[in-house]
Amino acid sequence: MSDPASLAIVIPVWNLPDELGQLLDQIVRMGIFSQIVVVDDASDPACNPAQLGFTEEHLGGRLVYLRLPVQRGAGHARNAGLAAVTAENVLFFDADDVLASALPDIFHQHLAAGSPDFTIFRHSDSRVRTREGSFDAEEVRWSRVLRDRPSALLNLPEAAELCGISSYPWNKIYRTDFLREAGIRCSETLVHNDILLHWLSFFRAKRIQADARIGATHVVEEHRHHLSTRRGRDRLCLREIFAELIGTLQAAPQRRIYMRQLIQFTDDICRWNLEQIDADVVPDFTQMMLETYARFGPEDFQLFSAWQPRQAEALVTFMLDEGV
Repeated sequence: MSDPASLAIVIPVWNLPDELGQLLDQIVRMGIFSQIVVVDDASDPACNPAQLGFTEEHLGGRLVYLRLPVQRGAGHARNAGLAAVTAENVLFFDADDVLASALPDIFHQHLAAGSPDFTIFRHSDSRVRTREGSFDAEEVRWSRVLRDRPSALLNLPEAAELCGISSYPWNKIYRTDFLREAGIRCSETLVHNDILLHWLSFFRAKRIQADARIGATHVVEEHRHHLSTRRGRDRLCLREIFAELIGTLQAAPQRRIYMRQLIQFTDDICRWNLEQIDADVVPDFTQMMLETYARFGPEDFQLFSAWQPRQAEALVTFMLDEGV
């Protein structure tokens, strides 16, 4: 058996050798990772840690390098990396983001809490330049949930509130067996591949810890692999993603408390996508939105309209205007 205090880091990477090297340097200095799994999504040239000068002895943990023959996206790469993890706990992390100095303490708190299904932590965003932390809407949710507590095991209403933050994959330390036993994965789509991982984690977890410390900085730059560069039909993958999420939640005992958050997230991300995609994709994307909204039942809309009446009215108006 592996050490219960062991932690793996799974890093999908595509054509970012310099950023990967900087992250591996951080991993060396941090000294908390017993396993480093680098999944190279068919980079050209290869992003091999050994070729960047990193050995297992240097990294202080077992190094696993997986090179995929064909580029299939970060979701597939994370799934492949998870399959190779032997540590008891795992953190997914993007090669172009930055680990924060508080991460070791966050991990030790995760262990002190008895290794809950996952610990979610705050992050900074490079687009917020005036202060530490993420955007105001994210910080408000954190304040409502934790108030003045540095960390806490969440009750169901608190978990439902916090699940509404951005669905990133790298702001959680997972218990590896939780992901495997619950069948949780990333969608193997080129965009939006982290939505299933985030939401299914909240739906299926029995113990969730939240930590107010900042464990990472999300660095947003113009890379070809970023979502903002994909304006075409790739975005239609939301149809299958939301079909699975809505179907899963409708059969879950905690349906009522999560459903209103899911409706809000669904509407928000669909409307955001409408502003990003190419004009020739808009008709099909609009049809996908209508099909997705129709999956929510009357009771679901009643719950949502009581919580967010203006957004609910706008959502219904959109459906009527588009012919439903």
